[in-house]
Amino acid sequence: MRSFIIVTICLMAVGATAQHRVIALRNYFDTISAHQLYDGNILLAENGRKVYAFSGGYANYAQQQRNTEQSHFNLASISKVFTATAILRLKDKGKLKLEDEVSRYLPGFPFPGVTLRHLLTHTSGLPNLELFEEVVKQYPDTIITNVAVLPLLKQWKKGLYFKPGDEFRYCNTNFNVLALIIEKVSGLDFPTYMEKYIFRPAGMKNTYVFRVNQIEDSLLVKQQVKPTFYDTAWLQADKVARYRYTEYNNSGSVGSSNIITTTEDMLNFDNAFFSGELLSPATVEEAITPVKLNDGKTYEAHMDTMLGEGVGQYGLGWEIFNMPGYGKGVGHGGFKFGLATFYYHNLNSKQVIIAFMNGNSSLGDNVTSCLYMLNGKPAIPLFLKKSAVREYARALMVQGADNAACMLHLCMADSTHYYFNTREMNFLGYDFLYQSKAREHLQWSLETFKLNTFLQPADFNTYDSYGEALLEAGHREDAIRMYRKSLELNPNSKDGIKAMKKLGLM
Repeated sequence: MRSFIIVTICLMAVGATAQHRVIALRNYFDTISAHQLYDGNILLAENGRKVYAFSGGYANYAQQQRNTEQSHFNLASISKVFTATAILRLKDKGKLKLEDEVSRYLPGFPFPGVTLRHLLTHTSGLPNLELFEEVVKQYPDTIITNVAVLPLLKQWKKGLYFKPGDEFRYCNTNFNVLALIIEKVSGLDFPTYMEKYIFRPAGMKNTYVFRVNQIEDSLLVKQQVKPTFYDTAWLQADKVARYRYTEYNNSGSVGSSNIITTTEDMLNFDNAFFSGELLSPATVEEAITPVKLNDGKTYEAHMDTMLGEGVGQYGLGWEIFNMPGYGKGVGHGGFKFGLATFYYHNLNSKQVIIAFMNGNSSLGDNVTSCLYMLNGKPAIPLFLKKSAVREYARALMVQGADNAACMLHLCMADSTHYYFNTREMNFLGYDFLYQSKAREHLQWSLETFKLNTFLQPADFNTYDSYGEALLEAGHREDAIRMYRKSLELNPNSKDGIKAMKKLGLM
């Protein structure tokens, strides 16, 4: 009887803790929803089972289509985990070896000494997106696919950035080449192989590899940005000129990106991977073991995405997170303009965080807070204040300089609801100067930079930026005065020295 009572009490305590955790998560995400702080989906799990799920904001602002649990997201660089799993499955089947050179599978590959292991661990020295720059300059409307990768590597004249294995240098091309190898070894195209041997065995019924010119997926979220500090509407990233190279021209390659999935399917993959349904236990362990460079040292850097102290490492297509108090976690992050993704599996607690974002969010704070709350700790306080600079920009464009200055002063005085950041003000000035097509853009830029010098009179950079705008406007003497003021405050300013030399004054 005594044992029964003890067990009952323990079960009640566990149940109360779990309930408290869910309440904390619900309160946190209710606040996020009320203040429209997150566009995207988040799923939290423990021991393979969902603990909490959240869908917020818009999949498509232009059509007012909201995110739901069924929304499809591009995994971006989390796709590398899947490509690595496919390669490792072929290894388990005896179809290839990680120490094999790439040229064994892709005749004509121009860099001897680069192995499959180098590709998986980003230690190959291959060029990244710069590989495609010349082609896109010649053919601005082209969309790069994997077909172009090997021919362009053969044309690359600059060689490897370092001896394979000497350094870690994150590079999407590594995983484009791995996808080509999967096709060569398996005899199947990459999307077909992934569907047959990875997605289907993992129970991922709503997952596929994106293909150029495919039938439009009505559930696929849009990558959405506010590209400047004066923009008030969310825009589709691949339609914005400054993001065209990465989000349009480089939108067709696979292996490094472009796996489309849901949070639910991502959890299915996590369960399949760590239960040994896709790879042998030894290969799973090898995949999440940190890479060692040629000098015998383990590659280490600060953790990506997760906030706080910790060491980040890299395995075979997996990021590794070592956080004090939480132990070892593995997963991957992904980024495209207008979209960010994060996948985390804690090897000790078996807790999983899957977070996809396609617009507004503070992803690092959000996922770190999720980890805290899963472990009974309070979340990072949500930042609910609005940008005074965005309010100023809106007023300047609609009502003029005097109204905008008044608006900024009112917002700065209301520190409960607004925050002011001089860097944002500086960015706004440059947005007006170089991004705006409006007839008044130059005057708006001058007004913004001028006001910033009064708000931050001790900051050398405000004068430097104002000088640049004055020079663009043809006010040479006034520009010189501002550059001199900037150098008076910071004699070592590289931008200031460069500008004065260009003006023939140094």
